[in-house]
Amino acid sequence: MNNGWSLSQFSGGGSTGVMCYNNNVATTAELVRTMKVNSGHTLRELARRAKTSAPALVDYEAGRHEPKLSTLHRIADAAGCDLIVEVRPRLTHPERRTLELHKLIAEKLRADPQNVIQRAKARIEVMRSRDEEGRSAAYINAWDRLLSGSIDELEAAMTSTDQASRDLRQSSPFGGTLSDDERLEVLNRVADEDRLGRAIR
Repeated sequence: MNNGWSLSQFSGGGSTGVMCYNNNVATTAELVRTMKVNSGHTLRELARRAKTSAPALVDYEAGRHEPKLSTLHRIADAAGCDLIVEVRPRLTHPERRTLELHKLIAEKLRADPQNVIQRAKARIEVMRSRDEEGRSAAYINAWDRLLSGSIDELEAAMTSTDQASRDLRQSSPFGGTLSDDERLEVLNRVADEDRLGRAIR
């Protein structure tokens, strides 16, 4: 299963939690487990509400069988979730490079958030001073807000494959965060993966 699935959980009084598109929810089994946990129901009760059997739900959760999309929608509905399926264009080679570079930067962010954020904020000011015509203002302002917010949201923007994040990474304030050797290792790895992918196709 690709990672273009996302779930949103709602209650009658408004949003109680949102699971947005991310790169971690990758299999149907993970989706079913997530829905079961979020539902608050027992396995048997969730199966009853979803008009399926408890053994079938166990198999889906364990990854032994793949449910039909219509079945997944029923399970999501029974769990009080919205199941959203997205089809997105494949990343271009430049987009893959920037994504992989930002994944490595995200690791450094987790290890030393104060230093990485401080350097990025300083870089934001340089970017702003050079953007005299304001062509990159939207991206600069978006990064500025993210750098002042939660690390989770910042990391999501750095590593998501949605279009907004793809665009945002083209004007990144994280220049200088990686060493030349680190950058070269990532660029070579992406190039090798692309060559392998072309050879297989």
